[in-house]
Amino acid sequence: MCGVTDHIVEKGLNMKEIFQEYGGILITVVAILAVIGVITFLVGTDDQGAIGQAFNVIISNFTAQADASTGITGVN
Repeated sequence: MCGVTDHIVEKGLNMKEIFQEYGGILITVVAILAVIGVITFLVGTDDQGAIGQAFNVIISNFTAQADASTGITGVN
């Protein structure tokens, strides 16, 4: 068996003892993964998420207005 499994078997740890020892770490890891998941869902990858699409529209409108205000067109 591997390290953690050996430790659990040798010590005869039950679930209550495991959560007492590692509960804070487990909760922190789950919370961080949940936040990453929510952000990924809202922003999305590429143009898939609602916020990602809105951000693209805002940037496009900003650059169009900046180009119109300065008279610069067609610059990439």
